[in-house]
Amino acid sequence: MSNFKDWFGRTFKGKRIAMMGLKGSGKTQFLQSLGCPTANPNVISQTEKYNWFKVTYLEKTIYIKAGVDRGGGLELFKASFNKALLKSDWLFIMVDIQKYISNQLDDESHEPYKQQLFARLDYINNNIPHVFKDKVYIILTHADLLPNASSELINDFQRATKEKPFEVLTKNCYLLNAKDKRQVLDVFKRIAQI
Repeated sequence: MSNFKDWFGRTFKGKRIAMMGLKGSGKTQFLQSLGCPTANPNVISQTEKYNWFKVTYLEKTIYIKAGVDRGGGLELFKASFNKALLKSDWLFIMVDIQKYISNQLDDESHEPYKQQLFARLDYINNNIPHVFKDKVYIILTHADLLPNASSELINDFQRATKEKPFEVLTKNCYLLNAKDKRQVLDVFKRIAQI
């Protein structure tokens, strides 16, 4: 962890999160549930800055460095990809599992959800150093909207990416309701190993 200073000049060791996903995939909601006080999931964001915040779980604390919550449009994704990733400790790729299963069409591009997602995964796979691929985590969100959401959804998702060039990115998958703070903290605890 690298050091950073807060407004009062206090020095902390902190981690940086890079978060990507299609529009409405739960990026901002995940940040809010993680404890970011400025994340507002009711605002559709293009780019919203957030200040450092701390994640406390079972008496352990990790400080998350200030960052930017970027919208999920393709142009924003490509423009911010390398900048967001270079200084990050983890890359969270948010996937709306309900839209994925129904393969919903995007309102703007009119492309199917899976096509958009797989294109982004392919882009990520081709543009990050191999050593960083172990720091990629797929978060399958909106599980609460599916009546029979279970770990089998993770298996189905991983089977669908088998033998694709970006298969290595999907080995670390988690299913959750991003509005459920306890679920988000449980997943983050496993990822951060706190």
